[in-house]
Amino acid sequence: MQRDQRLRERRDFDAVFRDGVRLSRGVLTLRARARGDDGPGRFGFAVSSRLGGAVVRNRIKRRLRESARRSDAPGLDLVVTARDGAQQADFQTLHESLSELIRLAVQRSRTGGGGDR
Repeated sequence: MQRDQRLRERRDFDAVFRDGVRLSRGVLTLRARARGDDGPGRFGFAVSSRLGGAVVRNRIKRRLRESARRSDAPGLDLVVTARDGAQQADFQTLHESLSELIRLAVQRSRTGGGGDR
């Protein structure tokens, strides 16, 4: 994943959590916030230590980064949070969940739909 496709600063994460919509599917939760431009989607990842040690958390993040790299979310800042069960999920399961969440987030950003779900 390229550097311009990642959320790296705390203020960017805070803006997504403050102003973004929340969507959940399977073992993932996604918060999405429209930036107002057509640049590439920017992703941030959050994996709690409750899901396992560093090896497990890093494996989940690697799989999520690869799935995000294969996805397209123009003009959105997204924070993906792994939920309980993500540590047992294979790549295909994580990819399908993330793809569905991104599709819903893009759809909501185009229609202006908001609110938590």
